[in-house]
Amino acid sequence: MLGHLDLNTTQGYVAVYPEEVIRHYRRFVDQRRGVRPSEEYREPTATEWADFRDHFSLRKVALGTCDRPYGTPCQHEHACVRCPMLRLDLAQVPRLLEIEANTHQRLEEAHRMQWLGEVAALKESLRHINGKKKQVDRLRGQAEQGESGPGSHG
Repeated sequence: MLGHLDLNTTQGYVAVYPEEVIRHYRRFVDQRRGVRPSEEYREPTATEWADFRDHFSLRKVALGTCDRPYGTPCQHEHACVRCPMLRLDLAQVPRLLEIEANTHQRLEEAHRMQWLGEVAALKESLRHINGKKKQVDRLRGQAEQGESGPGSHG
């Protein structure tokens, strides 16, 4: 809010109570809307609502959930292991490991056949898969911290 990622930062800078921060923010939004074209604030059509709803129903993918913003195309052509917008489902880690093993097999074949373009693409996929495995470690760490982190009683 007001250029900060965290409301507490905003509160610290303006040294005000939450009600005043909200009032300042609402004033900012009202002023911002005053300079924006009014057609941006019209009621959406039934088709627009359906498109919006459908976008979110299509977010579930084999490895987890796609967190790309509404109205944006998939720039990775649904190659989710390469996409930073994929939020992995920890239950799908075995699937990720299968994809990794298959990619290694395909890389061996590409080397053998001297398909250099394929070699480069598969190496890139493996680099991203390694990043997803690191994401798994972070997610597991967060889950463990949530279960036994500071302030827990167990």
